[in-house]
Amino acid sequence: MESWDDLRFFLALARAGTLTAAARTLGCSQPTVGRRVAALSRKRKAGLVALESGRYVVTEAGRSVLSRAQRMEEEFFGIGREIDRLDESPTGPVRASVPDGLGAVTIAARLPDFLRRHPGIQLSLVAESPVADLGRREADIALRVVRPRQRELVVRKLATIPFQPYADSSYLRRRPRAGDRLLPDDDLIDYHPSLSMPDAVWLREHIPLGVARVIVRTPLTAQAAARSGAGVALLAPYLGVGLRLLHGAPALRRDLFLVFHRSLRKTMRIRLVSDFLEECISGALT
Repeated sequence: MESWDDLRFFLALARAGTLTAAARTLGCSQPTVGRRVAALSRKRKAGLVALESGRYVVTEAGRSVLSRAQRMEEEFFGIGREIDRLDESPTGPVRASVPDGLGAVTIAARLPDFLRRHPGIQLSLVAESPVADLGRREADIALRVVRPRQRELVVRKLATIPFQPYADSSYLRRRPRAGDRLLPDDDLIDYHPSLSMPDAVWLREHIPLGVARVIVRTPLTAQAAARSGAGVALLAPYLGVGLRLLHGAPALRRDLFLVFHRSLRKTMRIRLVSDFLEECISGALT
């Protein structure tokens, strides 16, 4: 019988497909992941993963182990959620996953005040683009611009954020226009097509002749490119501070949701962090 400690390395590699990504998920080194999975394969007397085209895939022998690992993971995290449900004290760790621009610009600045008010809470703010899996406890609470559909999650709409075109004064001096209005051939700060961002669709629709001068993957990078004078970026208002708002097209409105696992709804530290995040959003949009 394999232990959970053995199986979690195999499960991480099966999901991630590479030693690098699995090690990042587990917070360890690549050789450690490789050694632990190899040891588990020797114990089972069969190869559990195989390297194909640069990625690890689960073998036929590994599928039964994968199924067992997934069941054990659910039990392991279920125990943690049950303990959290009974925790009514405002103490303990909370990991919050938020969009990188929102986290860096609006929430991080307010952290010192929150931690002064609640010194017993160890709040880890993870400003990132990938969506954290709350079921696997990659985060305890999250802010998302896409509404989750999982029934085990509590979802609360916090706000509707208007994304609008912004540019730096240096760019506008090179490309003058009447009344800070958009031009059909403005230079674009666009998103990588692999991201399928609605922002990119908006830019193409309202600046149809624009050429993408910079391709980005995150809103913070788009903000930095706009500040450099590279072109027009579609930004939330808290990222447009210090830039010029351009007119002539409707805003792209995106809803923002607060999300956490249903089993945590009575946990005091989760409620306190939820209130804090809502305060931050309200302050950023007023």
